[in-house]
Amino acid sequence: MRATTALVLALMAPPLAGQTIDWRSSFLFYGDNTEFFTPYRTGETILGSSFTTTLAFGVGPRSEVVAGVFGDVRSGSEETLDEVKAVLSFRHRTPTSLGVLGTLVTENRHGYLEPIQATTLELTRQIEQGLQWVETRERWRGEAYINWQHLNTSDSREVFDYGIVASWRAWQWLRLEGQLHGLHHGGQLHEVGAVSNNLVEALGARGEWELGGTLSGRVAAFALRSEGRVDPERDTPEITGNGLYIRGGLTFGRIGELSAIWWQGEDFISVEGDRNYSSVGSDGVYYRSDRSYQELAFVHRRRLGERIELDAEARLHRIDGDFDYSYRIVVRAPFELKLK
Repeated sequence: MRATTALVLALMAPPLAGQTIDWRSSFLFYGDNTEFFTPYRTGETILGSSFTTTLAFGVGPRSEVVAGVFGDVRSGSEETLDEVKAVLSFRHRTPTSLGVLGTLVTENRHGYLEPIQATTLELTRQIEQGLQWVETRERWRGEAYINWQHLNTSDSREVFDYGIVASWRAWQWLRLEGQLHGLHHGGQLHEVGAVSNNLVEALGARGEWELGGTLSGRVAAFALRSEGRVDPERDTPEITGNGLYIRGGLTFGRIGELSAIWWQGEDFISVEGDRNYSSVGSDGVYYRSDRSYQELAFVHRRRLGERIELDAEARLHRIDGDFDYSYRIVVRAPFELKLK
C-alpha cells in the first residue's frame, strides 16, 4: 500500500521547466485455449484483459523516466485485479540503441522460438524487470537482457533468466540468426533447494520472398542445443539435448498467414519453452527422449482502427502422432497523449 501511494504521489508531482511528459496507455484483451491433455501440457484456458498506464518524463534529449502501473484481470476471478505491478524504468535512446534499467521493453518474447519460450508467456508474463540493451543497425540487430523473476529467500532460490538474440542480414531475402537463453536457480543468502542452470542455444536462418501480387513466403530453420535438469528445483542429473526446428509460411495479403512447424528433438529441455517440444512432461517426472511434434496454424491480423490490432489464430497440433487443437484471439489497443 505504501509503495502504491508513493507511486501515485510521484506521478502527481509538478513538472520541471522544459520537461516533456507523455501519458502512454496500452490495453490487451486476450483469450487462449488449448483443448488437449498430454503428458507434456494440459488443457488450459487463459482468458482476461490487462492494462499498462504510465507517464514518461523526458529528462534530456535522449533519456526518459517511465513510471506507472500494470494490472491484469482474469475472467471469472473473484479478485478485482489478479496481478498488479509497478512499472518503473530509466530508458536511454540513440538513433541506433535503446538501454533500459528497470521495467523492460518486451515484444514477442524477445524474438525467441517457441521451443525456447512458450507463446503463453506473452499473456502470463507481460512485465519483466532488469537490464536490457537493444541495438538496431542497417544490416544487423541484437538484444541482450536479464530479467530478475524472484529473490533468494529462506523458502526458495533466486530465479532470473537472461539471453541474447542477434540477427544479420546476409542478403535482401536472408537473415542469419543466433539465440541464447539461460534460466538460473541459485543465490548465496539462503541455501534451499537445488542450484541449477538451464541453457538453450539456437543457430539458424530466416528467408522471406515476394511471390507475386499479395502472396509472400517465409521459411526458418534452426538447430538447437540444451543443457539442464529434468526438475530445476531438485538435484536431478544434468542432461544435454538437441532439436531441429523448421517453420514455413505463406501470407495471403490481408487474409492472413498459413504456417507449418516441424520439430524433431532428443533429450531437449527448456524450462520456459513450450513443453510440446520438450522431453520433460508437465509434471517434471515424465520423460521421453525422442520427441516428434508438428503444428499447422492460420492467423488473421487486421486493424480495427488507426492503432487497434486484432490477431485471431487457429492451430492444429500433432504430438507424438496424436492430434489436438487450440486457438487464440488477442486485441491490442495502445494510446498516447502528450501532456507537456
